[in-house]
Amino acid sequence: MDSSDAAPDDAAGEQQLSRPAVPPASGGQGSLRSDWLQRAGGTSQRRWLLAAGIVLLVLAAGGAAALLLPGKRTVSDGADQGQQGTLPVADERDQTKVSVSGLSGRECADAQRRPIGVMLASDPINRPVSGFAAADMVFELPVLVSDVTRLLALYQCGRPDDIGSVRSARHDYLFLAEGEDAILAHWGGSYHALNRIAAGEFKTINALTNPYNAFFRKSNLPAPYNGFTTYENLWNALQKLGYRTETTLAGYSFQADPPPVERGPAGTLSIAWPGAFRVHYVYDPAINRYQRYWAGVKQVDGGLGGEPVAPSAVLIMQAANGPAEGPGGYNDVDIEGSGDLTVYQNGRVIQGRWEKNELYKNDPVHFLDESGQPIPLTAGQVWVMAVEPHIGVTWEPVSVASPLPAGATP
Repeated sequence: MDSSDAAPDDAAGEQQLSRPAVPPASGGQGSLRSDWLQRAGGTSQRRWLLAAGIVLLVLAAGGAAALLLPGKRTVSDGADQGQQGTLPVADERDQTKVSVSGLSGRECADAQRRPIGVMLASDPINRPVSGFAAADMVFELPVLVSDVTRLLALYQCGRPDDIGSVRSARHDYLFLAEGEDAILAHWGGSYHALNRIAAGEFKTINALTNPYNAFFRKSNLPAPYNGFTTYENLWNALQKLGYRTETTLAGYSFQADPPPVERGPAGTLSIAWPGAFRVHYVYDPAINRYQRYWAGVKQVDGGLGGEPVAPSAVLIMQAANGPAEGPGGYNDVDIEGSGDLTVYQNGRVIQGRWEKNELYKNDPVHFLDESGQPIPLTAGQVWVMAVEPHIGVTWEPVSVASPLPAGATP
């Protein structure tokens, strides 16, 4: 505190105010009368002080009781004064920040927290992936020109206690995380990504420096597939690194699950990435979710809960994938600009376009219908896949629930 802001000596001030002046005594008979008046006045003063003290105690007890009574609290700034005195306001327990995630439409406490994005492996050795079911939004796109994929899981309302394996970052995922106002957690990265991070263009949590012990390795997997973290570890590191904790993301528009009679029929959505990276979803209208399968195997969360990975909406962004400039064999996915979009939700298919500003990295991906308006997404986990135009994407509605492609395991 600056010396000019220092407060005066309050104790001295209190002592000065609590000492009433005593008139000087005079001699003779007049002094007897004066002494009697002084004693009488002192008695009266003591009675007045006693009465005032009782009143103050009653008022203080009443104020304490008002603070302790549920659902009642009073304000003293005069803003809520009326003819009947101070007005009650909601109890602080009623003011808990329960709100809606802008990434998933889920309700949770402190949904305005800044999202945390985590680079996650798609390699078969890491399946089932831990922390997938809790993610609010997931971006899945090729990490090599050969269509090997990697995933960016975004957490806002979902806060799992086991996330991994954590893998290295690429510049495309930096752009996506920045657009969703997320701090990216990663285990190293391509030089395209690391150079931008070192230049201060993006704020991240890098396991290579492991700030505040946010990351750890598991002994049951070989490196580099054994790097893991937890949401609480990452949130702790985010705060201690001095990063902003409240999101500035406006978020997407969401809608509740429609009544069963308004949902489309069961069906299968297939994305023909090669080999072990092939994905399909089975839509179940009874629960209005798309159960995810990887290489024909039903996906559940790798954490202790083993929850099914079943998004409420699957979005397919058409985007080219080609070699990035420079050595290393890295790729570059065109996730900035615009392209065709197909949204699968509620058993229905919606055609539209996606857009993301190429200059402003903090611009999120926009999901627009054919008239250019934002598409309301069904609340729940949102799964976004950037797929090359030559990769086959098919939707096959059927008349029975839970259809399985040939070779798939339930």
